[in-house]
Amino acid sequence: LCSATLRALNSFQHFRMQAGLSDNDGSQYLHVDSPFNYQQNAQLVIADMPVEPTAPQFTDELVRKLAKIINVEEATLVLFSSHWQMKQVAQALRKQKFSLKVQGEESRQEIIAHHKNKIEKNQGSIIFGSQSFSEGLDLPGKLLTHVIITKLPFAVPTSPVEEAQSEYISAKGGNPFLSITVPDASKKLVQACGRLLRSEQDTGKITILDRRLVSKRYGKALLDALPPFARIVE
Repeated sequence: LCSATLRALNSFQHFRMQAGLSDNDGSQYLHVDSPFNYQQNAQLVIADMPVEPTAPQFTDELVRKLAKIINVEEATLVLFSSHWQMKQVAQALRKQKFSLKVQGEESRQEIIAHHKNKIEKNQGSIIFGSQSFSEGLDLPGKLLTHVIITKLPFAVPTSPVEEAQSEYISAKGGNPFLSITVPDASKKLVQACGRLLRSEQDTGKITILDRRLVSKRYGKALLDALPPFARIVE
């Protein structure tokens, strides 16, 4: 198997658990460093947010913050973990005269084609998307220069397999949040940040609007699993 996101939290352990492999079964693993100059080509900003995503006023704070940091002349991708929150924020920003393309209102193909057309004409473009836009989206060069991640991509176990894994870990005295949820979020966060640099020449900025990266104990592990971008904590 070969993938950019086989590891979670800088380890193959989560993959082994998902694949049903044990630590000493003879399987071999290799991590190959990226040729990208992350320090020089990209900046990771952890924004100053007065509240965390669990607070009821977080959606209003997203509207306020995005209105400040989005440059309407740039190619911007804003990623959400909640479709409801994405729609609420889009509605509020449109009232402030922001022009947006929002996932679900048109097909993915139409949104991307419109975005590329505007950027090729040296106009700005803003895309609002959820998890499906944080993976498999290739917008190299000037087609994407700013990725904004509104919230850490924590998932609630919903499938029978995930629920069974959680119950198994709990029964053995483990913590399903630290054993499953955090590694899974790590992998998704790496994928989301991976939308920015698609070639060795690309440059840009990633802004994360979730203070849990610096306020929670697991935040450091999530940050350390990201590529070594030039980092700014506001």
